[in-house]
Amino acid sequence: MEIVIFITFVVVVAIILTIYHRVQHIKKLKANILSSFGNIPLERDLNMDSIRQYARRIDHHDLRIDSITWNDIDMDNVYKRINACLSSIGQEYLYNCLHQLHFDEKELLEREQLIKFFENNPKERFEAQIALAKLGESNNNGIASLIFGSGITLLRKHYIYNILAIMPLVFAVFLVFSVPVGVLGLILSFSINVIVYYRAMRLINIEIPSIAYFASMMNCCKRLYKIESLNTLDIMNKLQKPFSTFKKVITKAPSSRPGGSADLAEMFWIYFSIMFLYDIRHYNNFMKMVTEHNQDFHHIYRTIGEIDLALSILSFRLSLPTFSTPEFSDENELYFEDIFHPLILDPISNTHKIDKGNLITGSNASGKSTFIKALAINSILAQTIFTCTAKRFKTRFAMTVTSMAMRDDLLEGESYFIVEIKSLKRILDLVKKYPCICYIDEILRGTNTIERIAASASILEYLNKQNCLCIAASHDIELTRISGYRNYHFCEQVTDGGITFDYTLKEGPSITRNAIKLLEIMEFDDEIVLRAEELAREKG
Repeated sequence: MEIVIFITFVVVVAIILTIYHRVQHIKKLKANILSSFGNIPLERDLNMDSIRQYARRIDHHDLRIDSITWNDIDMDNVYKRINACLSSIGQEYLYNCLHQLHFDEKELLEREQLIKFFENNPKERFEAQIALAKLGESNNNGIASLIFGSGITLLRKHYIYNILAIMPLVFAVFLVFSVPVGVLGLILSFSINVIVYYRAMRLINIEIPSIAYFASMMNCCKRLYKIESLNTLDIMNKLQKPFSTFKKVITKAPSSRPGGSADLAEMFWIYFSIMFLYDIRHYNNFMKMVTEHNQDFHHIYRTIGEIDLALSILSFRLSLPTFSTPEFSDENELYFEDIFHPLILDPISNTHKIDKGNLITGSNASGKSTFIKALAINSILAQTIFTCTAKRFKTRFAMTVTSMAMRDDLLEGESYFIVEIKSLKRILDLVKKYPCICYIDEILRGTNTIERIAASASILEYLNKQNCLCIAASHDIELTRISGYRNYHFCEQVTDGGITFDYTLKEGPSITRNAIKLLEIMEFDDEIVLRAEELAREKG
């Protein structure tokens, strides 16, 4: 009898401590949501390989930002600047969203409706954030693998696990009649189930975390459905059927681990699952359900992702000095007021209209590369998250494609020039299929001056004749005479005290040459500076 009292005491203490830890966890979670929303996300180590899983598996087609453009304009860091998502699903969904360009406003306006709902309903927004935060992050959660059906394994002789799960309960009853027999039986049944559990887990270990996370997804949906006014939106109405399909199996699915850290609740759940083979017993039925209702499964994922995305976009907007929703027209032009680069903390903004090819010249660090990257980023943000870092941004639906920041591909054994012309060739192929906005920085820098000028001029003139808007930046003053291009420039002021930049776009080609002056400022030997001036005069 004493051992029964002792076990009861231990269980009660465990329950009290678990409740205490959960209450403290929720308090901390709420405080973090309130303090972080509307602010620049804190720097943290993100598992980008895990975040990319969904985007890698989804059907790819031409209307996506390719890897060259993504890397050229440092979109990984732009993603991190926007990412205020509270769940792994939201993070994965945002990453894919920033790759997927929309060519009409329908889905963008639906997304905007959800963003506006959360903007106008802070109480409901906070409740949705809590629901998503409880779902939380789980790296390599495997949901993308379940959605796209990669290698699902089913266990054989499933009935054996049900028999073994009953044995601990049978021996627990024996404690009332014979404590030694009951204790010995519990130890024996637990030992057997430990061996069975880990042998089975070796076969299905890849899928178990994904099933557990999906159970948490369903609990997240249940919390979202409790937000009454949110249920008036189409996104929740469309979720009803998929949610109902899986609602009946939610209590039988391998459930998510509580907490998110190795606390008492986590340890209790692990031992419970092992003793009663919980994850193992419900694995087969759940996996069959996912296979048979895959579209519903995917829809639940997208709905949670869309809600987390909307909240992240709203937080991003509030963290900016200014923002706008884009305007779309059929004209082949860009118009922007006070545009700036989202990764610069104290940016200089620019206002301009581009309705034909633009060539931007200027020296290094004068701002031309940052400017065209800001344009390219906003072209993407306009057609993905319906948000621009500008007071106003007007464009047309078009592919955004770049050729910048080329590197020698040492693994493939290709030179800088080969890599660069391949990058340019993909642009030339793309403009034949879709309306495009092209951003090119230092075109053909990998070859000699005479051929670079000739080939660059030919390529830029060709692009200007296509269904394309081309914005190029270059050091080559010779390119300012290209037919059909308007010239703009960034410049600097060089004095004996140093060099200063205003990062403001100006009309006309760059006429300043300050490279030799910079040698003098950096205190190169007088012999080098004088000889450089002499050679420059000889060259004209």
